[in-house]
Amino acid sequence: MSRLPAASLAAMLLAACTPRRAAEGQQEQEPPPQVVLYGARLESYEGERLTLSGTAERLTYQRAGGDVQGTNATLKVPPGQDARGGSGGVEVSAPNMEGSLASKQLVGSGGVVIRTGEGMVARTPRLTYDANTGQANGNEGVTVTGADYRMRADRFELSLPDETYTFDGSVETVLGAAE
Repeated sequence: MSRLPAASLAAMLLAACTPRRAAEGQQEQEPPPQVVLYGARLESYEGERLTLSGTAERLTYQRAGGDVQGTNATLKVPPGQDARGGSGGVEVSAPNMEGSLASKQLVGSGGVVIRTGEGMVARTPRLTYDANTGQANGNEGVTVTGADYRMRADRFELSLPDETYTFDGSVETVLGAAE
């Protein structure tokens, strides 16, 4: 074998093994997550106190920024310890949840359902939750049903520690048997 074909073969092999750069105008894709969990169960604590538990069909985690994404996720906030003695807690379910462990912020989307221990059920397209303050809110409308009422509002705020709700914008309430 002459030196020229052997050198050509070595150069072709080297070129084939070299990583290629993205073509001009194409953005590089984000790297895959460091962790992907299927059928994930999670619990969050402050000291020895359980502050949040839940499940997700699929959960991804990016170690670099602390970003998490969950699909078909349900989070449960245990009952608050307020002057009323707390209630049955709050459960939030959504097809999609994205959050950051660093900022302790979470966004649920795709049809969020909120259930309380007292039987209230709220539905909203999108919910933003701040674990630092225990506050959740939504600006895309909300419908609420209870044992003897139903309501619709443009916006809402929810304080999970004391389980109080504030509805804003155009608010319509119907008292009596809920449909």
